[in-house]
Amino acid sequence: MVLYQSNVVLNVLLLVLSGIILVSYINNYGLSLLPWASHACGQECLESYMSGPPLPYDTDILEVIRQKYLVPPPRRPVTGAFDINEPVWARLVDWNLMQQKLLQIWEGESPGVFVEVGAADGEFMSQTLMLERNLSWTGLLVEPDPRSYAILQQNRRNAWTSPLYRGQDSNPCAWRPLGSQSTHGSTRRFWLRYLEKDLPEHFQQLMRARSKLNDEILTGDEERGSTITVPCVPLSTLLLAARITTIDLLTVATGNEEDSMRVVDVIRSKKFNVKTMLVHFPMGVLLGNPYPKIKGYIMDMEHSTLLVKLYINTAHCKLLSKTDCKKVNHYDTVDACYKYLCMNFHTVWTLPSTPMKSENF
Repeated sequence: MVLYQSNVVLNVLLLVLSGIILVSYINNYGLSLLPWASHACGQECLESYMSGPPLPYDTDILEVIRQKYLVPPPRRPVTGAFDINEPVWARLVDWNLMQQKLLQIWEGESPGVFVEVGAADGEFMSQTLMLERNLSWTGLLVEPDPRSYAILQQNRRNAWTSPLYRGQDSNPCAWRPLGSQSTHGSTRRFWLRYLEKDLPEHFQQLMRARSKLNDEILTGDEERGSTITVPCVPLSTLLLAARITTIDLLTVATGNEEDSMRVVDVIRSKKFNVKTMLVHFPMGVLLGNPYPKIKGYIMDMEHSTLLVKLYINTAHCKLLSKTDCKKVNHYDTVDACYKYLCMNFHTVWTLPSTPMKSENF
């Protein structure tokens, strides 16, 4: 009798354990456990999408991208405060200065949502790591270099990740002009910078971060790397697949002169609410135009640096004053004459030529 009862208890425990394992598996791998219950649009549908335009924002395509190209945050992300003065690259391109400015803006505010395009390994010169670790933000990290993306997964950021890429306006996986109905993806040739042996890891990070589309590499760099094929979709499609429509900070840092244009399908679309945007401009762009304009946004001169510019969506700002001009940074060549209150807590000084009329807000 005792033996019988022991077997019953053991069977119940095994049944409970099997149930836990089954639920955990489904949680991690979704419907892949049940092929007959999978979404109707599969690999064949995805291949069709990458070679020609389906219906705009087709829900089947979004579901396939969500299953195939989006990885949710890990169950146990790395936590703990992040010291912006500690990394060896801290003062490279005013990186830690920008981190201090971002902390000034959002410290004390509710946690936000970021999208970082060109996230590298999730640590090297990341514009969002401090927000995540120190202010409890989360969001989406996009990185097409498979070497950096693998390390990004290992670093266990508390964010969704994707290996997809966005291209320029001259190719099918590009941003789309306002009103365009074409939202299909493509595949592109992507250049991977060779790594040098026996160099410290931060130098390896720098070389991995130089990877880019094959037609964007500098003349003479061809022999310094190799090319692979990467999938490529508009950022708007990827965000819809990730169910992200409100973005507190969109940061773009791929080192290309047209970075701000790569995301125009998002910042000009009524489907998305992008409150602020951080763009890292190459020096060559700023020499000819030190204050690049982005339609619908004002430049926050006080919280921008020499190369990295912060933009605030005009829909979240109201004009306070346009008389008290002041020099906001030592490298500025003009005074900031317009003062705004943005997002109801952030004061912004900007250029005389930037503001829109108050009735536009």
